[in-house]
Amino acid sequence: MQSAQKLTQQNQDAFSQFFDKYVSNSSKLQSYSVRELAQKLAIQYFSAQLPSRYLTENNMRKKSRNIVYKQMETDAIEKARAQFKAKKQRKESQQRKLPPVPKKKDTQPRSFSVQPPIKCLSAQPKRSMPSTYFYYLGDGNNHELIKKLLDERQNWVQVKDISLKNINFKWQETEKGYEYRTLAGNLKDSLPQMLNHFEFHAEISNKYHLALNFKTHCERNQLNVQDYIPISFAIECTNQNLKAGLFQFLTFYRSQCPQNQLQELDKTIKSYQFKYGTQVEGKVDEYPTLFAGENLWIFKPANMNQGRGIHVVRNLQEIIDIYNRYQNGYREHLLEVKRNEQNEIVTKIVYINTLMTEQFVIQKYIEKPLLIKGRKFDIRTYVMITSNLGFFFFKEGQLRLATESFDVKQQSNYVHLTNNAVQYTHPQYGKTEEGNQYNFDQASQYFKIDFRKEVIQKLKQISLLAFTSVKGKLNKYKRKNCFEIFGMDFILDVDFKPWLIEVNTNPSLEVTSKLLGTLFPRLIVDDAFKLTVDRLFVQQKTPSKYPFLHYSNEENLWEYVCQL
Repeated sequence: MQSAQKLTQQNQDAFSQFFDKYVSNSSKLQSYSVRELAQKLAIQYFSAQLPSRYLTENNMRKKSRNIVYKQMETDAIEKARAQFKAKKQRKESQQRKLPPVPKKKDTQPRSFSVQPPIKCLSAQPKRSMPSTYFYYLGDGNNHELIKKLLDERQNWVQVKDISLKNINFKWQETEKGYEYRTLAGNLKDSLPQMLNHFEFHAEISNKYHLALNFKTHCERNQLNVQDYIPISFAIECTNQNLKAGLFQFLTFYRSQCPQNQLQELDKTIKSYQFKYGTQVEGKVDEYPTLFAGENLWIFKPANMNQGRGIHVVRNLQEIIDIYNRYQNGYREHLLEVKRNEQNEIVTKIVYINTLMTEQFVIQKYIEKPLLIKGRKFDIRTYVMITSNLGFFFFKEGQLRLATESFDVKQQSNYVHLTNNAVQYTHPQYGKTEEGNQYNFDQASQYFKIDFRKEVIQKLKQISLLAFTSVKGKLNKYKRKNCFEIFGMDFILDVDFKPWLIEVNTNPSLEVTSKLLGTLFPRLIVDDAFKLTVDRLFVQQKTPSKYPFLHYSNEENLWEYVCQL
């Protein structure tokens, strides 16, 4: 019996784990049948686990073996039964804490317009859904808006710990901490989960990769990349790539340098032992709006947004100085601005951040931009890509105006950089028009054209071309249940020609005007979520709660264009 007791202690925990795993997969098991099942399994389990010395006739008689079995079964069965009972009680307790599931009303449901099925959104398999869905929300970029929109939906509950295994939806500024490999459908029996980023979105949201991928795609398809984006040079700070990139840039830059600056330029080139050629790619005469005698360029770190790290440069020495600062750690002075109800700046908090980058883009500045009331502006539009590479273009967006009048000779960022994050810090921000913004209707009235038809349609085609250039890279492992919303930034020149400036992951959702206060809720929850989150975590179909411009509350403003 002493040997039997020792054997029992060694095997009870192992059998309890074996038994718990077995019963957890059975939905039909009743509490009164637990002991009967445990007794049957214990005989099978301990027969295999019993040391061979107990199975010989010489060392153990039949009666002794039965005693060993009986004691092992009794102890292990009682422990497994207690665990099963405790687990059942915990489950019942959790169910009592859950919010009640709303019952369907007997009234006749409201009719909705039926849209044709979208091929890029594959139908989700029918599955038993839990009564509660859990979401994790990262801080930043007006995450309070996302929380508000998710809390308004059926049975969504926020959790604070990103490491929990039962999270159904994660929304963050970046993809830090995301486990793409374990998304639903990527592993068998994995928990249904959805993420708001693609694993390789940097192939288009990183300025360096955007320039390279767009150029490569255009060359393969016999397109001129300089018809879509301003003349750009992607440079990487490794010895070989840096020399090659600077050689191409210096060759072009020197060919456009005004005569009165040429001597100083050659002196700088010689002092740094740089080299340049004589053959220039592209015909500059075809792009007169890029050149107005100033030879201005923009220095862009590859992986920053909101206008951070961007410099308008006027000579080679400025480019070299900025490049060296980033190599050694560029100390960025950021300004946090708070405003009162009169839109007056009441608090400025300056803090310092050290930035370093190995990749950057030098891009030609558009020296003859189209202006509104004498001020420069850009156009922000939105693109959504689903996990099956469905390409959606949002029908509305915004024009973002500079605060100060345009003058190509001025060096102020308030003249040249139209990002809302930059302009928001100006004391006169919002004085002329709310939030320094126009909607597309206002643009049509100002320019006296059909702005959506004559301009936005062109922006949609350029956006499609940009994402086509990375369609094999954006989701190359075919992860399921990812989607992402991108912000597309364009500039119009005086000839109304659109130029793609950059593609932004995590576009700003900060509300600085009534326009954005109605645009963002409709952009995200009432339209984007209905095409993504709601297809995996079923919700009752209802009209939008957020009216926008002249559109019907039952219309989804994400226009399906094609599958990449």
